[in-house]
Amino acid sequence: MEINAKKTKTMYIGRDTRALSITVGNVVLEQVSKYLYLGHMITEYVATLKEVQIRTQKARQKFWENKELLRRNIGLNTKKRILACYIFSVFNYGCEA
Repeated sequence: MEINAKKTKTMYIGRDTRALSITVGNVVLEQVSKYLYLGHMITEYVATLKEVQIRTQKARQKFWENKELLRRNIGLNTKKRILACYIFSVFNYGCEA
């Protein structure tokens, strides 16, 4: 197995910022302060506020996309299941349903 140095990034996670100098072969790997991994924003400060804001916005958008479905004359339990499936899942897991 080989590491692709052009695609590989490094990040120091902690309270203070440090410069890393990791080399693969003769190539110094780029250090980043944040990146998107499986739909989640990973930052060097392990701050979750931005992640919660992103998930809230996605869930709000899904709610408004499904508002006509929720306005229909259907039972309360059915509406709860729709909310759990289409809106709460986006908030909890950050992925689009």
